[in-house]
Amino acid sequence: MLSYLWIEKILIGEKIIMENNRWVIIFGKYDGLEKKAVNLINSAVFDHYRFPVSCFNADEVDKEIVNTCNLILVGTAKDNKYLGELVKKGVLKKPEKPQGYSASVKESLWNGEKDVMAVCGFDDAGVLYGSVDFVNKYLGYLIYRTGVKDMTTCWHMYFDSPFTVRPPHWEEVSAPSVETRGAWTWGHVIYDYKSYFDNMALLKLNEIVIWNNFIPINSSDVVDYAHSLGIKVIWGYAWGWNTDCNVSMKMDDEGIKHLSEDIFAKFEKEYANAKGDGIYFQSATEVNTEYIDGKLIAERVVSLVNLAAGKILDKYPDLEIQFGLHTGSVKHRLEYIAKVDPRVKIVWENCGSFPFYDHSGIDIVNVGDLKETMDFTAKIAQLRSEEDNFGLVMKEMTFLDWTLFTHPDKNLILGENSKNFIEERLIQKRKLWKFSQTNWIANLDYMQKIVKNIVDTRKNNNIEAVIEDGIFEKEIPLSAALYAETLWNCEKDSKETFMQVSQYPCVKFANLL
Repeated sequence: MLSYLWIEKILIGEKIIMENNRWVIIFGKYDGLEKKAVNLINSAVFDHYRFPVSCFNADEVDKEIVNTCNLILVGTAKDNKYLGELVKKGVLKKPEKPQGYSASVKESLWNGEKDVMAVCGFDDAGVLYGSVDFVNKYLGYLIYRTGVKDMTTCWHMYFDSPFTVRPPHWEEVSAPSVETRGAWTWGHVIYDYKSYFDNMALLKLNEIVIWNNFIPINSSDVVDYAHSLGIKVIWGYAWGWNTDCNVSMKMDDEGIKHLSEDIFAKFEKEYANAKGDGIYFQSATEVNTEYIDGKLIAERVVSLVNLAAGKILDKYPDLEIQFGLHTGSVKHRLEYIAKVDPRVKIVWENCGSFPFYDHSGIDIVNVGDLKETMDFTAKIAQLRSEEDNFGLVMKEMTFLDWTLFTHPDKNLILGENSKNFIEERLIQKRKLWKFSQTNWIANLDYMQKIVKNIVDTRKNNNIEAVIEDGIFEKEIPLSAALYAETLWNCEKDSKETFMQVSQYPCVKFANLL
């Protein structure tokens, strides 16, 4: 055991190192998404630096601090003049795409004896996502790669603050492959919405579809917090469809007309004046037969969608409407689906094998099925114009226990459950994530190829994954992280993605807990 004298010497030595190795954060603005970015970096740096880090506005910081300290620069080239200077002089590459960023760690432009860690976003979202990657990739594991030559030093490197030595260089310019990267979940199984959204941000996800079939009473708070992290909220409700997979409508023209009127009335009453960024619906396709009551589902559902969506969009033309379309009943009738109102985004569900089917790690995934799935997604990606918004829903995560399901009552307060409940439920859900994790590790390359083909084929893509009732708000499972990172960069080899994501400090392996 170390004596008190040795402990005192260690603390004094670290104090001297910190005084002579001061780090400060210089930000462009402390507001909105950039505020989240600065807070995230400040917290992560403190874990390593072990000492409070001063934060300064770029327009107000004393030049002496810039010349004598190690710097962490955060913002855009426009709002942080020091980042602008790095870009102008070619020391830092300029980010070129929305949501993208440029980041680097190298010697300071203002003092060669010091270092600069820079995160420069194309826009505010890019600042946040660049900061997330800086925390996950660089501070998560790259900062430990200091080029040490003996195991004794290496051992101490992992337990002492890496900020006590000069950090390894790093450079990365990145932007998302898929513009809209989301999660899909029933609302009543979000047990802590703030933590759920916080963890979405750590995976650079920027949309959530919340299926309630009604608006929670705290919807305004939910949307405000999501927006503070750059996350869009899409509210879901059924268009003549229930969880027992029976249609509550008649499939003839008169029945569709009445149902479209009911759909419009419900939108006007519950959703038109609620905060949110759009609506998501499902209607009449979640079966494995092509016909209901002798009527062709593909034909009749398109009639309903176009009539109901037309009523809504005629009055609310800027509203985003997502049509959650299950392929089992329409996959051989795509000529009808092509006629869906182009203002409606088709979000394709149940497109085949992994990653669209809930195997839960129990069934063996057939490689032939995977090839068939890849071919089908390539086909639907070309069904409508490449300019048309296109969506997919992926699965193979955790999902509801349907044996215990009952419809939640109205007037739900969403995501304000007790921490004790979350802790207890986490123990159960880890067991399920273990099975999901297996298929994501084994088959990630197929998902990567599917995403890459869609990105190469289309513009403005939207991909969501069902991440529900898995206590995602408490722990980020490996499966979700692999999914999210592949959406961000589908050009990266799946093995590289796995090696990188598995080292993120925020990611958990289910079977190791």
